[in-house]
Amino acid sequence: MTIREANRLLENAGASQSQLLDCLESLSKEYGYIQGMTIANLRDLVSGQKALAEIQALIEQLKQKLKCTN
Repeated sequence: MTIREANRLLENAGASQSQLLDCLESLSKEYGYIQGMTIANLRDLVSGQKALAEIQALIEQLKQKLKCTN
């Protein structure tokens, strides 16, 4: 899932819990990948710290939205 798709999902009031969980899982994997590439000093192959901060913010927003759907 891309950052743009995650933002659209967060804006969608009708997003299901399943969609939110899938998005959260996908973003968490992407975060781990970028973090690993950054640690391995391959930062030029990924978008780096800006993407990490943006993904982390989206993950937190998804968690909050999931709390509201329970």
